[in-house]
Amino acid sequence: MASKYFEITTKSESFKKDTEELIKSLNGQKVILYGAGQGYIKLNRIYNFNKNLEVVGIADKKFETETDNTTGLRQIAPSKLLEENFDKILITNEQPKGVRNYLLNNLGINEKDIVQLFNSSIKEEAINLNYLYEHKFDKTLPKLVKKLRNKSVVIYGAGAYFEVIAKYFDLSGLNILGIADKKYEQHEEGETFGGYKALSPKDIKKLKPDYVLVATKYYIGLIEQLYYDFLKGANIKIRPLCAKSFITLLKEIWKS
Repeated sequence: MASKYFEITTKSESFKKDTEELIKSLNGQKVILYGAGQGYIKLNRIYNFNKNLEVVGIADKKFETETDNTTGLRQIAPSKLLEENFDKILITNEQPKGVRNYLLNNLGINEKDIVQLFNSSIKEEAINLNYLYEHKFDKTLPKLVKKLRNKSVVIYGAGAYFEVIAKYFDLSGLNILGIADKKYEQHEEGETFGGYKALSPKDIKKLKPDYVLVATKYYIGLIEQLYYDFLKGANIKIRPLCAKSFITLLKEIWKS
């Protein structure tokens, strides 16, 4: 089953354009495809790699121990890639970082010989977006917007996690005064993050927002720390931007 990140990304016009341009750039070169999962199968239906590229074969970790005839291509175990005659390795995985590191660090393949279909603009973009859908943020955000109508909000957490939220979800219904983070304790005048005013955590109390929404995956300890360090005595409510189920929280507490 394709992830939400895969579904959203592959339907975008920018992905289609970039993929078509990449295929054209590989014209006349011997290509090994890397990744023989469901994502490859879906992409191949659209872009027909075997027809539009000079494909030497397809590599996948599973070919180290088993065979899979569903691709119709010659199967290559990743450990045998250096024995192949190729110009480029095209990674089709939606999260190519692990494959890329393996090719570079374990096999010593030249970086210029590796290309990939998915190029995340934000660190761990796919992981964070899939996490948000797993915890039903697409369903809870509209409810949160409705609940906080006419309320002022400060977001706490200026990291890649919030970048993904700002990129894929509509936050315009929230009255966001700014983004607070410890890294902005000495921020420049007029500095912004994701289009919002950068704030030091010490600024929150002075701004007197109705809510602070914590934009981190693991938030229980952080909410407590935020209250005692910066918001104690203030009439400001703190809650997670993307809340998790009670069972999930219990499991996290148990593990910690």
